[in-house]
Amino acid sequence: MRHDSPHIFGYTDRFSARPGETLTFHVSCENLTAYNADLVQLRHGYTGATGPGFLETELPSAFNGSYTGAWHECRPGSYVEVPDPGGLLRGADGVRLHATVFATMPLNERGSSLGAYHVTQNSMSRRSAAQSVMGTWDTTSETGYGLILDGGIPTFVWNVGGDAQRLALDTPLLPNQWYELDVTYAPGDGRVTLTSRPRDSLMNRLSAQAAALQIKSATTATAGSLLAGSAPFRIGASTASTQGARLAVDVFNGKIGEVRVNHADDIGPSIAAWHFGKSNREDGFLLRDVIDESPNGLHGTCINAPTRAVAGASFSGLIDDFRLAPDEYDAIHFHDDDITDADWPTAFSFAVPNDLPSGVYAARLRAEGAVQHVPFFVLPDTRAKKSVALLFSTATYLAYGNDRIAFEADGAEVIVGHTPIIDPEDLTLQDHPEFGRSCYELHNDGSGVVFGSVRRPILTLQPKHRAWFQAEGVWGLPADLCIAHWLETEGVEFDALTDQDLDREGVALLDGYEVVITGAHPEYVTRAEIEALDQFTAGGGRLMYLGGNGFFATVSFDPEQPHLMELRRSDGGTRPHQSAYGDQRHATSGERAGLWRNKGLPPQRLLGVGFVAQGFDRGTHYVRLQDSFDPRVRFAFEGIGDEELLGDFGIMGGGAAGAEIDCYQPVLGSSSQALVLATSAPMSDAYLLAAEEIFEMLPGLGGTEQVSVRSDIVLTALESGGAVFSVGSIAYTAALSHAGYDNNIARLTGNVLRRLLVPEPLLDFEPDAG
Repeated sequence: MRHDSPHIFGYTDRFSARPGETLTFHVSCENLTAYNADLVQLRHGYTGATGPGFLETELPSAFNGSYTGAWHECRPGSYVEVPDPGGLLRGADGVRLHATVFATMPLNERGSSLGAYHVTQNSMSRRSAAQSVMGTWDTTSETGYGLILDGGIPTFVWNVGGDAQRLALDTPLLPNQWYELDVTYAPGDGRVTLTSRPRDSLMNRLSAQAAALQIKSATTATAGSLLAGSAPFRIGASTASTQGARLAVDVFNGKIGEVRVNHADDIGPSIAAWHFGKSNREDGFLLRDVIDESPNGLHGTCINAPTRAVAGASFSGLIDDFRLAPDEYDAIHFHDDDITDADWPTAFSFAVPNDLPSGVYAARLRAEGAVQHVPFFVLPDTRAKKSVALLFSTATYLAYGNDRIAFEADGAEVIVGHTPIIDPEDLTLQDHPEFGRSCYELHNDGSGVVFGSVRRPILTLQPKHRAWFQAEGVWGLPADLCIAHWLETEGVEFDALTDQDLDREGVALLDGYEVVITGAHPEYVTRAEIEALDQFTAGGGRLMYLGGNGFFATVSFDPEQPHLMELRRSDGGTRPHQSAYGDQRHATSGERAGLWRNKGLPPQRLLGVGFVAQGFDRGTHYVRLQDSFDPRVRFAFEGIGDEELLGDFGIMGGGAAGAEIDCYQPVLGSSSQALVLATSAPMSDAYLLAAEEIFEMLPGLGGTEQVSVRSDIVLTALESGGAVFSVGSIAYTAALSHAGYDNNIARLTGNVLRRLLVPEPLLDFEPDAG
């Protein structure tokens, strides 16, 4: 949808590239006819007066210059498209269609608000009453055929001799019930028959409504062959032909499975028999390719990443791994608001020069009244690594990408303890729901969003973006730029890495680094990332965890489409929504969804601390503990007084301890040999103990009453010579720049970094003789 004010939107094909590789940029202009593009290095994001301000450095580039602006639409909606070069699915001689359907919005009305945040949903566009199950129906020319729901009523539409025909049953399907739908179009005997029957499935068998459901059938006379048209065969969408494009319309909301196309007489092998629970990959992952088991091999392709690895009509409830019981997972969940690739044309490309240092960059797009940054990361030349690597939390950026929680969460004020703060980009995002939702929100049908993608405009990724939950908060990329600029002031050069890179390359990516520093909020990571950092520290590497709520929950990257990230929610711990049982395993990795602590890899084992509480009213300071006076860690507190309050300042809530916080917990794996250097002052009662810490509902869960609601600074030395320094607070890095970096948080962090860069073993953990 378009609006009156000028805007530029853009994205790149992926987050990172090495020297010699090429990135593509995709740009759309709203109410603008031209724009300028320039390469800039991003140095600091926060624009408030209490910090260094927004800092970028303009750089020469082959793409710098002026470009003609054009408007390109995002078209949400997921479906499967099936190439049919031989016309086997045209149905001229008749056809029989079969599918099971589980319609989540059969009337195509707004879905109910579910989940911890109770997010209400805006329609992505003017919604049609029709939803397509399958077929070649072209809504523009009214040619081909289609099995659809029209106002929830099973309907077959077709064209004979240039006249559009339709056959409909008399009642709509009930929501969230499995049905079998069958259509037979037999021009030889002059009949069309449409049947709907409730499916005897686990979900229906336990429903009181299912017992009263009746088989519905209708038959009508017909004559002549189908007017086939030229629309492709699609599952989950119909086609609208306009200006040479074949747009997907009437997108289905809900699950479709067991899709078969047979000859009208049902004699002979199927024309097509797609199995949504099977894969042609050795690992069995269910990605974009859809397998046709018929002799014709009419394999399909998923568009806009509908959700696979979901329980189908035959689900028994006994096996939660789709690879072990593929017949029970013969289903795909489609949504009319899925968007994982805007599919805009390439505006310009950037071949990363061999001499461009590793770091954070952006294509800056400017015109009168509009500016937009498209950030990306340049990886190091593997032959010239620096001593320090900064691991940017790109998985977390995608999880929160385009979140609208400030506007659409019932009780947002309760979550943050004050009126939400609105950034201009948040207002723009409200005008552009077609850019897609974050993984913290719900689809229009009430199911949770499980995919995040680089290939769409992500307005929350702007380097100046401010978090909605704190008056001067930084979140995501702007928060991690606080670390980048602190390193610059320390005179420490660093290489930029991303979650996608570490997941793909493993510990080999970390070879040669002495210190790896995390971002402020590395909440979402893959198993490969945890294993890589564990191997890195076990091999003598040093890790600085400068954040909170880190290494918390599971994500996966699609091995064929690495710009696509999957994040499902399980039935335990802090979560904004939850996938249904049977739908809680990642299609892209086979990983069980959920918190790493619930899968045997609690962050305490790697970091020494783990998530315990969150609150957004204000932050607080740290106080030094007895371990901080141990002579073995004297280096960390050089220039810091014995009684100094650490971090009673900062641009995020006024204190270095706050937002989302972690504490030392030996019961979950924090090392007994770790030194707990400092702990936070008491938090307010806006900080509540995390759900995964609560086994019974008891009073006293707030920060003023619950001793576990705290942030701890911990230093752990490993026998390998490696070490881990953890601060356990998202707000920590937002305090680094206070007073021009002349403060005790910057001093403490700098002292530790300089010592970690010294190769000698960090600490001797024999009892202190002094």
